[in-house]
Amino acid sequence: MTGSPLSYGPDDPRAATLVTLDGPAGVGKSTTARAVADALGYRYLDSGSLYRAVTLALLRAHVPNDRVDDLDAEALRGLGVAVRPGAETLELLLDGAVIPDAELRTPEVTALVSHVARLPAVRDWLFDAQQAAASQGRLVADGRDMGTVVFPQARTKVFLVADPRERARRRLRDHGVAEPTEAELAGETERLMARDAQDEARAVAPLRRAEDARELDTTHLSFAEQVAQVVAWARGEAAGEASGIREGAPEGSEGDGSV
Repeated sequence: MTGSPLSYGPDDPRAATLVTLDGPAGVGKSTTARAVADALGYRYLDSGSLYRAVTLALLRAHVPNDRVDDLDAEALRGLGVAVRPGAETLELLLDGAVIPDAELRTPEVTALVSHVARLPAVRDWLFDAQQAAASQGRLVADGRDMGTVVFPQARTKVFLVADPRERARRRLRDHGVAEPTEAELAGETERLMARDAQDEARAVAPLRRAEDARELDTTHLSFAEQVAQVVAWARGEAAGEASGIREGAPEGSEGDGSV
């Protein structure tokens, strides 16, 4: 990364109100992070939407796929993507207009965003926007490298995992397939596992759990339960900061999914 890191470290009180949720596709990072932010009264940063906004801008600008890898910071600035802090989240703008969420999640954007997100120039360009969002703390951010690269000083780091078939079931349900066939479930599971391998092997900011992150297996948890666990951990850090006591990852927190 070439962006400027946050001006504060893990011992700063603001770091006690930084919450990161990382993990592979299909574990419910975005929905969980948004609910956690709402429960805590923090701002929500959807890092995936930042990359989708850049991808949408590239598609609208008709940039050929074989030229995407050659983009530099100047070219990216010329795309017209901007980030504006809102009351509860960050608003994404393209040419001065707020981008509707539906436009960020079209099949065309989804097909290209993984490639765009792996480009060092894009990651560096978006790094400063993500850092600026956390300048005052009180932020919940989700992605694949929030706790390892973007906000390593965050004091509440969570790495979400779930059984691949359960992740596939959830992903299909999100796409309107309430009762998938075995073939649909197997196909989606295969796609997710291929995406995992791709994300874990990429040269820039690969998907991995931060050493000081708590692992939360959501396979058998309800949505309310997983949100409640993350909120409890975050409130523990904030309360520990207020009392002058730093809270560490408790024994047995790795993958036990207890609530």
